[in-house]
Amino acid sequence: MRRATSIGAIVAVCGVCALAPLAMGQSAFRVLPYQQQPTTSGMQLTWFTSSDTPGTLVVSGGGLASPLTFTSTPVLVPVLDYQINAELTAGGAFPFSTTAIFSAPGVPARNWKHVVTLSGLAAGTEYSYTVTQGESTYSNTFQTAPAANTTEPIRFAVMSDSETLVSGRTRFREWSRTTPNLPGSTGRPTGTGRGRDQYLVTETLGYRENIKQIELRDPDMLIMPGDLIEGTGAEQQRRWDEFWRHNAGEYDDLLSGRPIVAAIGNNCIFNGVGAGEGGNGGPNTNQLISYARQQWSAYFDWPSNGGTPAYQDLYYSTDYGPVTIITLCSVKATEEANSRVAPPVGQGLNVNFPSNRDTNRAWFSTPYAPADIPDFNVGTEQWNWAVQALADARQRGQIIFVQWHHTPFSRGVHGSSVTSTQSGEAMRIYAPLVDQYRVAGVFCGHSEVAEMSYFDLDNDGYGVHLWDVGFAGDGLRGVEDAPGLTNSAITAWRNNPLNPQGTGFQMNPYAVWTADQSEPELWNGNQLLRGGKHYGFLEVDVIPLGGGQFRVEVDNFHNFPLNNGDANFTVTGFELRKYSNRVVLEGPANDLRPAQCDTIDFNGDGLFPDDADLIDYLTVLAGGTCSTVLCSDIDYNNDGLFPDDRDLIAFLTVLAGGSCE
Repeated sequence: MRRATSIGAIVAVCGVCALAPLAMGQSAFRVLPYQQQPTTSGMQLTWFTSSDTPGTLVVSGGGLASPLTFTSTPVLVPVLDYQINAELTAGGAFPFSTTAIFSAPGVPARNWKHVVTLSGLAAGTEYSYTVTQGESTYSNTFQTAPAANTTEPIRFAVMSDSETLVSGRTRFREWSRTTPNLPGSTGRPTGTGRGRDQYLVTETLGYRENIKQIELRDPDMLIMPGDLIEGTGAEQQRRWDEFWRHNAGEYDDLLSGRPIVAAIGNNCIFNGVGAGEGGNGGPNTNQLISYARQQWSAYFDWPSNGGTPAYQDLYYSTDYGPVTIITLCSVKATEEANSRVAPPVGQGLNVNFPSNRDTNRAWFSTPYAPADIPDFNVGTEQWNWAVQALADARQRGQIIFVQWHHTPFSRGVHGSSVTSTQSGEAMRIYAPLVDQYRVAGVFCGHSEVAEMSYFDLDNDGYGVHLWDVGFAGDGLRGVEDAPGLTNSAITAWRNNPLNPQGTGFQMNPYAVWTADQSEPELWNGNQLLRGGKHYGFLEVDVIPLGGGQFRVEVDNFHNFPLNNGDANFTVTGFELRKYSNRVVLEGPANDLRPAQCDTIDFNGDGLFPDDADLIDYLTVLAGGTCSTVLCSDIDYNNDGLFPDDRDLIAFLTVLAGGSCE
């Protein structure tokens, strides 16, 4: 099993942070080999070239008596051609002529797809592979999925909203000022621009450095709940080119060494095309959305869901050892009865059946007709499949995780239809379902806040943790209901005499933690020392304990930009740090409960319990932060509420030599 070094040792210093290409010969590759569909006996390897030359794959190791050799059959994928006028004529700082891929001067390259599906291999075994295309070769390793009864731990990295674009190379995204400050902090510098209300590094650099840290943690799989790319009129195919540069290309090769399991997001099918192309409600909107949806299936071949062929690659189930990951499509309510529904005046927060039954009311000018995107509402084909998939995984004794893009509960802008026409509120219909089937966790994105929620809707003592992991490489947003900074739409809702009085309004009644509000910043002039929202990822460790028992550890990591405090907010390197958000569950697969007293060594100094742990703990309980960047487990008794008085009682009990309650 892969494992990384101590978190304190994981520091990547990038110097001037130049974006040097990956050092490998890849001239014949348009996209390096990447991994999909892990099974106990094989893996699918996919790569793209700009020519129809067959490739050669050689697999070795893993106990094979001799290497296996395969020859690929290249297949032209026309939907991945550069074909939208807004992109073909793009100018500005990133013109098409210098940022597209060309097979010859003035000839835009086409995409030839190569797929080799491996089978007959041993479970949970690492193999080496080499792909040769002409004079170019690429080598890496893959590992087959472990058996359900494996005794080895499994690690997943989870992140969404990377939203790659060529223009991200120079774009500094929003960095909400809603984050509070620690005592003694001089506060974030005033004014606008980088280091003030825009983040310290560009989207491209932020995502690239985030990938580096994930590789150092060496997960077995990458889970991505949506918005891998960003929707824009001028970058249709180039946004996918940029995604693969990061993940299987010249910037890095994260997905060449481990499989991806991803959900489609709204930006993956939204093209951002203006009136000149007939988009954004114009006559060609549906065709452009369908075109982008077909790009998704051109790149990704997920396990069959056994339903309508046009819905393939949009919802599916993946087994990996004792874990089942159920992926759903939340991008649009396409059935007329659902897609036309807008929240009435005084819309409520009914968990089971919200009045809003669409996640994308921004597309309201015409019904979506191409019939290649499934609705997600109760009684639809996808809903019925999800019920069956959950029941099947539970019957087989699997630990279940579920992912989709639009987070149903969030304090961010997309948390409510009051604040957004692309709210995830409609997906609340799945909350009782995942609670019923005792899902270990739900992964979403979209609000781009970095947030954890916890709900137990049937009050049986078993609750579900929900994470918004939408902080991979795009916006770094704040909450919409920060003290003194409430969204104007919320204020208008509260002040509207037609709305029910006395009902109040909560963006997220199940909110537990957000990077925006729970990780206060510490500034010394222009230098940020700790805290705040940063690019990062969630890490999930599943540890078999024997006897049908498991331990699931979930940590929220961020890639902190080391900075020297100069007038330009220069970033000198990056350091991987943990957020205070940590969840530890223990028990059988169908009854994973918060573990008691997970880590006595609160500040991670190797001495536990000691007075320094107590000082750090009390500091955090009072709203401060630890004296080191290693602190974790603020929820000391892991009841989903932290920090609270019961955590303090449990901590003091252990410090005095007792045991947790």
